[in-house]
Amino acid sequence: MNRVLYAADCLNVLYDTDKLPDGSVDLIYLDPPFNSNSAYNLPSKSRDRSLKPVEAFVDTWTWRAGDEERLRDLEKNPKTRPLATIVKFAREIDGVRATQRNSMAAYLLNMALRLYPMKRVLKDSGSIYLHCDPFASHYLKLVLDGIFGRSNLRNEVIWNKGYRGTPRKRRFQQEHDTVFFYTKSDEYTWNKTYVEYKDQSLSRYNKVDEEGRRYARIKRRRTDGTVYYGRTYPQGKLQGDVVDIPTLAATAIERLGYPTQKPLALMERIIEASSNEGDLVLDPFCGCGTTVHAAEKLGRKWIGIDISRFSTGLIRRRIVDNFAYLNKVDIFIEGTPETVAQARDLARHDKFEFEKWVCGAMDANGMYRNPGEKGADGGVDGVVELPVIREAGGKYVSETEYVIIQVKGGKVSPDSVKALSETVRRLGAIAGILVCFKDQMGTVENQRGQELWSDAYKQYPVIQGFSIEDLLAGERPNLPPTWGLRHGGRTSAVGLL
Repeated sequence: MNRVLYAADCLNVLYDTDKLPDGSVDLIYLDPPFNSNSAYNLPSKSRDRSLKPVEAFVDTWTWRAGDEERLRDLEKNPKTRPLATIVKFAREIDGVRATQRNSMAAYLLNMALRLYPMKRVLKDSGSIYLHCDPFASHYLKLVLDGIFGRSNLRNEVIWNKGYRGTPRKRRFQQEHDTVFFYTKSDEYTWNKTYVEYKDQSLSRYNKVDEEGRRYARIKRRRTDGTVYYGRTYPQGKLQGDVVDIPTLAATAIERLGYPTQKPLALMERIIEASSNEGDLVLDPFCGCGTTVHAAEKLGRKWIGIDISRFSTGLIRRRIVDNFAYLNKVDIFIEGTPETVAQARDLARHDKFEFEKWVCGAMDANGMYRNPGEKGADGGVDGVVELPVIREAGGKYVSETEYVIIQVKGGKVSPDSVKALSETVRRLGAIAGILVCFKDQMGTVENQRGQELWSDAYKQYPVIQGFSIEDLLAGERPNLPPTWGLRHGGRTSAVGLL
């Protein structure tokens, strides 16, 4: 059970004992919605500002039909009755908002239903870290107390992320998030972690021992009051409950443009402290995959769950880009189509989720639609950022270009191909790929024209078709070898020379 991604609501996976048996997970980290009353977008790379990025999720919660029954179910079970009490308490505080947008009670009910089975899947030696902010941290701490026990709270970790963003006019700037660290029992995995001393010169370590190692002579006192002098070596300062790691800058090489993305260094700090090599790490809200990236880097097994079909494709690309020993086939994804029949069924019943799946599987960097339009999108469903190698002045250089992806789950008309061609020109992209089922490929081939573009080695069609059947078979469109690779990942275009 390793390198598994589920494109699903984590609620369904967490209650599935076949997918996640009792006591199978060593460490859980989750960065769930915060009840922030905000909307968050999928990554965006478009040069056309008229195209609106697609929403990844809306973090606003409303008490809906069926929630009363779910609440009663919590009340019936003695083990979950405290959770029901917390939800009802929040509903009292909500007042008139209890059945309107931004209901804290609705949010807590949904979180309680997902947090409760996390205790089941944890080993007795396991730990859970829940990342949150002031919108709901005080309520979530009560929920965690009700599930894991108040005595199993080990730390309220403060992530000091520094300040970025718009200045607050009438309150202090928010520079931290909270991460609650709970364990399932007293016998939990714990590894001391160290951070660099602020004094980088280590001037206090001015002694040298018999083995040539630097140390400081420290005055210490025994329990009986006597004084002695001991040695301390510059291993680093023990990590405290305030973690100083800057939030990702907009230009950070690891940034994927995904909403609420956390730094890789933060995940590494948590995983190193509460798991060992070979342990299994679970992230039930894995977003763009920072947790599983850190787990792979540190030699842990991992499982990620995200409700977005686009996210699973993005995560797989991220892992393959950053670890040369892995290929796409090494990462199992469940919840996306595996057969042509399943793909057709998804296209019929949920066009937008079909587009998300295709764009993720095609290694798209972002998805788009026109503001206020549910239908026409100007020929842009996804955008691929492509490092292209060209010869200039006797040298090979890498330039970043863009390829437009348009997805059609039904009939492809000549006008569809024409619209894609016009969009490629309008956005200054080098190519456009129309992804459709094989029985519609004839229209693309008949209408695409003969225009070509070139890199240092080969020419490629500006407009081309790519079938769902080939996508499922693991084939790739007619693009340079750098397709699917990111600067700063496993290989860059320059690194291929």
